[in-house]
Amino acid sequence: MLADAEFTAAGSFERFVGHIPAAFAVTRGERHTLVYANAAFRALVAPNGEGLSGLPIAEVLAVQDVRGLRLLLDRAYRTGVVSRDRRIEPVGETAMLLNCTIWPDVNANGDTEHLVIELRVATQAELTMGLQREVAERLLLSALREQDAANVAEVSRRSASHLAAESRRLGASLDESETLEAIAEMALPFVGAWCIVDTLDENDAMHRLAIVHPDSAKQAVLDELEGRWVPEHDDGFGLPAALRSAGSLVLADKVDEALGSSAHDPDVYRALRELGVGPLLTVPLVIRERLVGAVTFVGNPEDRAFTPEDIEMAEDLASRSAMALDRARLYGEAIAHKARAEAANQAKNEFLGMMSHELRTPLNAIGGYVELMDMELHGPITDAQRIDLARIRSNQRYLMGLVSDVLNFTKVGSGKLVYALDDFVVANAVANAVELVEPLIAQRELTFDGIACTPGLVARGDQEKVSQILVNLLSNAIKFTPPGGRIVIDCSANSHTVRMRVSDTGIGIATDKLEIIFDPFVQVKGDSLGPQAGIGLGLAISRSLARGMGGDLTVESTLGEGARFAVTLPCGIDVPTS
Repeated sequence: MLADAEFTAAGSFERFVGHIPAAFAVTRGERHTLVYANAAFRALVAPNGEGLSGLPIAEVLAVQDVRGLRLLLDRAYRTGVVSRDRRIEPVGETAMLLNCTIWPDVNANGDTEHLVIELRVATQAELTMGLQREVAERLLLSALREQDAANVAEVSRRSASHLAAESRRLGASLDESETLEAIAEMALPFVGAWCIVDTLDENDAMHRLAIVHPDSAKQAVLDELEGRWVPEHDDGFGLPAALRSAGSLVLADKVDEALGSSAHDPDVYRALRELGVGPLLTVPLVIRERLVGAVTFVGNPEDRAFTPEDIEMAEDLASRSAMALDRARLYGEAIAHKARAEAANQAKNEFLGMMSHELRTPLNAIGGYVELMDMELHGPITDAQRIDLARIRSNQRYLMGLVSDVLNFTKVGSGKLVYALDDFVVANAVANAVELVEPLIAQRELTFDGIACTPGLVARGDQEKVSQILVNLLSNAIKFTPPGGRIVIDCSANSHTVRMRVSDTGIGIATDKLEIIFDPFVQVKGDSLGPQAGIGLGLAISRSLARGMGGDLTVESTLGEGARFAVTLPCGIDVPTS
């Protein structure tokens, strides 16, 4: 038995688990108060490592499924039974899927005083296994409960047509919820049976997925066998037997002998004998001609032998079970892929944000020294040197613009950008944006037809970010329009939205590129692009900003005939329509 003193710095428990990579913690009492957490546990649930001791562990893991965790802890504390590799669901998008194992510490009187808890980030295989377990348990428990409501003959007659109809319906549907509903309606082929489900993973390793009994008292006994009774290759029934056999396997004689050789533990064997074991029927689970597991139906000692009709119905049930488990496996893989992709995207955004901040400092220093040299504070400079300084300044500003784009992109992508939404006069915002790019229009020898915008037009949004969008659209129009071309800005509104449109007579965009240009790091190539064409973040950022304000950014274009980008935002107050 563990004592609280053992959780101190000098305690043997801490010396043993304090620095191992596995995340361990210890709780005390019915409130599951945290009395010890090793370094790995603190790093997993609270990176700052402070304020954990003395709190109920459910509060420490507040971003997880607290109710599910409490049920696991209460069960282990009350029964003294170990819970192995139980999944704790996340509550928020940033929370991790965790696997939890709980060992009760029982004193000499048989009372539980402490719980030892191990947490692990769930792997793809464990996510898949957990989903398979949920499907299998739901399938078997529902079916087993239905069995006690009818006798064997009645079930056989009623189920034949039902199984055929459900098999067709299940095979025609790819929707997981419909599949689970169909599974919940299924029935097993005989009264009072309990079931064992074994699965085979992609590495040909065997796992005992579920053991389900219709009697809750006997189910509690089977729960205690979890993790202790696992399939081994020489077992006389279950998945090991299915691997050696080409089809279903019925074992009616020498059941006790087969049970003894497959229990692998005297305590497990005694528990199974107390439950009562009769005829055994193992049917394989096959997906696309590959054996993925087996279901074993266990009868009572007084049950009759299995009939051909029983076997046929069990095989029908196994066929549907295999399809349901396959769906769960694919769904588990999809969840794991999504979690890995989100983690990779988060790491990428953090890296880009960090690098953007780091690059700004030397770039600002370069710009500052150029200005000092241009002011001749350290001595006179020649005209040729002044030209070189202008080139350095131009490239420094260009690099600073790229860094700013990356930083803005990471802020938008992480959802950390704050919008100051308010009503603003559209004409003023457009005029401010045009004022910033007018020198570039003249330098490019383009014709600007002015702003066609009703003076009283009002939109709702963040005016600073609206200006950022418009400057980006105008800059693109200037960049992609050859000398002699035209640029036009017009505004309009209806009862719900205000539209600001930037049109040009430039190179245009191919139809198949009209959407991908809004993806990050995508650029439209054209002869008018110079060496400073950018990195393809402007449109991605602009669309995200527009949508963040409740609007959108869209484009219409014909290759070789220019493009028309339209920013739409919600109307403000007193907006005239046109």
